[in-house]
Amino acid sequence: MHERGWSYSDLERASDRALTRGRWQQLGSGVPQRKFPEPGSLTVIAQVLELDMTTVVLAAARSLGLGVGRRGTELAQLLPVHADRISEPMRDAIVALIRSAVAEAPDDHGLDVSRSGSLRTG
Repeated sequence: MHERGWSYSDLERASDRALTRGRWQQLGSGVPQRKFPEPGSLTVIAQVLELDMTTVVLAAARSLGLGVGRRGTELAQLLPVHADRISEPMRDAIVALIRSAVAEAPDDHGLDVSRSGSLRTG
């Protein structure tokens, strides 16, 4: 919220009041929840925060104290919900940029990613 400059009132307005300011505050407080949010609430949260449903459901499960994880990278989880709509040339450019950044990153796991994207042991 801080990064985007949002308040709980902003989230209430963005959800067309489907979730109240108080409910947004409850969800954002970090206090463990007692029950899983309703499907409609999960849908609103995903839409307003521009997240995919899997990320929202897993976050809700974690808020209940369930030890859930997700395959893939943290970067992949940060992509906006409609990232699959970008053009193929734009996707290829983004992937090339990420591969270049990974190739320059320190090798912490004994693997190196070549510019073509193939893995090889380091």
